[in-house]
Amino acid sequence: MDTDSPRTSSTTALPASRLRPLIVLTALVGGLLAGGTGTAAAQTPSPDPTAGTGSAQIPSPDPTGRIPGPAGPPVPPELAAAIAYAQCVPGGPTSGDTAVANRVRPQMNGPRLGRSVNAYNVSCARIITSTTKGRGLDKRAAVIAVTTAITESTLHNYTQAVDHDSLGLFQQRPSQGWGTPAQLVDPVYATNAFLNAMLRKFPNNSWMSGDIGAICQKVQVSAVPSAYAREVHDAQLLVDALWSGSPDLGVLNFHLSDSQTSNVETRPVINYGNSPMIPIRGDWDGDGKDTVSAYDPTSGRFYISNNPASGQHEYAFMYGNPNAVPLVGDWDGDGKDNVGVRMGITFYLRTSPVTSGTETTQSVAYGDGPMIPAVGDWDGDGKDTVSAYDPRSGRFYISNNPASGQHEYAFMYGNPNAVPLVGDWDGDGKDNVGVRMGNTFYLRTSPVTTGTETTHAVAYGDGTDLPITGDWDGDGKASQGVVR
Repeated sequence: MDTDSPRTSSTTALPASRLRPLIVLTALVGGLLAGGTGTAAAQTPSPDPTAGTGSAQIPSPDPTGRIPGPAGPPVPPELAAAIAYAQCVPGGPTSGDTAVANRVRPQMNGPRLGRSVNAYNVSCARIITSTTKGRGLDKRAAVIAVTTAITESTLHNYTQAVDHDSLGLFQQRPSQGWGTPAQLVDPVYATNAFLNAMLRKFPNNSWMSGDIGAICQKVQVSAVPSAYAREVHDAQLLVDALWSGSPDLGVLNFHLSDSQTSNVETRPVINYGNSPMIPIRGDWDGDGKDTVSAYDPTSGRFYISNNPASGQHEYAFMYGNPNAVPLVGDWDGDGKDNVGVRMGITFYLRTSPVTSGTETTQSVAYGDGPMIPAVGDWDGDGKDTVSAYDPRSGRFYISNNPASGQHEYAFMYGNPNAVPLVGDWDGDGKDNVGVRMGNTFYLRTSPVTTGTETTHAVAYGDGTDLPITGDWDGDGKASQGVVR
């Protein structure tokens, strides 16, 4: 049995395509997606239906290579500057990164970064933090990841291996199965590879408690385990400053397009919700148009609006535990979307209307912890069902009957650690999958039931934006958007 697949006793696996585009948000592909990729060496999805399976590099279940960062004293600034490194975000550091660096510098006291922190370091911490947040994980996961990156690379995205073949922010090694060299210098891929390893080694959210230094060590397997603990304080300062998004204002700005060929928004920018809220979208009133709404992970509260341009929510209610992964879908086929949450490996789907104070729920266990939820109406029956995307392999596991716990179709689309998308791209009444890599949306237009592969691609936003897809104008076709 494939240990990476949803629990199943039988499958109808489709031929794997050669698609290996690069990665989050965790995806709520009923509405929410998050994460993003850097700009490093993404491959365009191939429409070739005869392509072979290829050989995607995915993180090893148990990387044991020595990570060079903690093996010795902090790298002197003059040496660090001499080692080749790349920008962590497209366009490099921003004025906001400079503001954060200036704000936290007086309080920084770690031996590796400390009061030498600059805007570049902050930009690297920012992409780690936004990628973690995009997966719907608690802020503590970002602190763990930034602690590790400070210790390993002094928050430098090194493109030159000076200790064995270690590369990138986390000094991960291609020879130990973490990924290809191009992938490991993509900060989003590297962050997701680290998080995937953390979730494997600390199942059932056990990373939410315990010594952070010890957690870093178990994931990284360093020769100097004590080095991580000395950087937790600085990592916490950085993550606290960056978690809400903008250093100055946490308002969520939705940039939406009605056209799959447009590189810019075709609608007025919508301001709705505040960080750390997670953007979602749904057709709440059955008018055929998706509207944006928000989920607050700190309280487990949904803020639903049929007219978010007003900036006011119409319905607000709590559902599930705080820090659950939010979902959106039409669970009962009434033409109106509803919310849900994933906690652990269980999907809880709210079947009472968003307009009602009464609460009814159905639940199903599907997939495993590192997998990202994918929600869609795959067969056109008017009901959405939960499925899953495995960022470790770039593989989708699609089911029209998730109550069985078995997937019906399995195929690769995009590189490992791509941001999964779901939408009806061609207006045939059936949802399909897609991926976002870098700033490009790749929309799979061939049915999930076929091994043939056709793709539509559009560049939109940048790699640090949170992607979101929906039918904004009611024409039956979903199109792209970003939240920043």
